[in-house]
Amino acid sequence: MKQSFVFLLALLVVTPFTAFAQDDKAQPKAQESYFGTSDLELIDRLMYTVPGIGRDPRDILERQSIKPYMMPVRKIAARGSELSYMMASCLEYYVNLNQNYKDNLSPDYLSLNLESSGKRVTVQEAFRFLAEQGTVSASIMPFGSSSIPNAVYATAKYQINNYLHIVRDVMKGRQKVFEVRKALMRGNPVIVELQADGGIRSLIRQDTWEPPAQATELFPLVVVGYDETREAFEVMGCWGSSWGNSGYIWIRYDDFEKYAQNGYVMVPQPVY
Repeated sequence: MKQSFVFLLALLVVTPFTAFAQDDKAQPKAQESYFGTSDLELIDRLMYTVPGIGRDPRDILERQSIKPYMMPVRKIAARGSELSYMMASCLEYYVNLNQNYKDNLSPDYLSLNLESSGKRVTVQEAFRFLAEQGTVSASIMPFGSSSIPNAVYATAKYQINNYLHIVRDVMKGRQKVFEVRKALMRGNPVIVELQADGGIRSLIRQDTWEPPAQATELFPLVVVGYDETREAFEVMGCWGSSWGNSGYIWIRYDDFEKYAQNGYVMVPQPVY
């Protein structure tokens, strides 16, 4: 089973991907027709391939990490939204890739706009807002902001073109693991909804996640790497550098298959 899995991954490395997501003419039409697609064939065509990340086939079959390209882990503010922090972290990854100056993006602009009514915001609604409205630099709206300053209306917005629903709860066997690995091989962070309990927020000095007796809630996390030797994904949280192991924690493939309910990849705008 593992040999066939590695063989499929080898094919992915040596086979050129269709650069559909990077085609400036095709992308707007694709966004209009297939926003948030879960069709695996379309996902393969629309997913962005980040230049310069994970180019060595010998290494990429064993491990991949985009953690060095991410901004440092931050701690969610008292009024912040965990989902908004994960969304902002993923988008700023694409925005900063080719920039000498690294910019933090504001998660609070997202949460204040999305959760003004007090109701729980879905991942789909958050992606729709990022595509239509975007967010702003944290230099304009700092972390922990409790209101939206007038300055945001006269500054650039950072948006996405699309998002891809690459993991669904109905997937069986190793398919969840396979799809997330594929995205990471192409240099994309993956936002996942992990079924857990409230104790996940207070994991201190812990290297690997242990599933709770009762997993009753969904928590957004960002998958930033995998390691075939330990058969696990490394994920980033939004609870500060004291959480897990310096802000990150490993989730075993077997636990990921059982408790990861959904997984999403952004399709950035071509300018990023």
